[in-house]
Amino acid sequence: MSPNIKEIREKIDAALAEVDAAETALATLLLDLRRAPRAEKVTVTSVVESAFQRLRTARLELAKLHEMLSDSE
Repeated sequence: MSPNIKEIREKIDAALAEVDAAETALATLLLDLRRAPRAEKVTVTSVVESAFQRLRTARLELAKLHEMLSDSE
């Protein structure tokens, strides 16, 4: 396996780990919000903001990597 492909796969793995972590954080938050009394629910929390930022960053990285792989074929 060439170093370029290995590097790309490592970056894809890292991006997927970020997506998984964000998904877990959002799932936990959604479960907590469903259980919380209506008065305690907030529109946006730091957990949601952080999770969405991580998802956005990972999605952009995956798109770049996809393009890199496509260009090398």
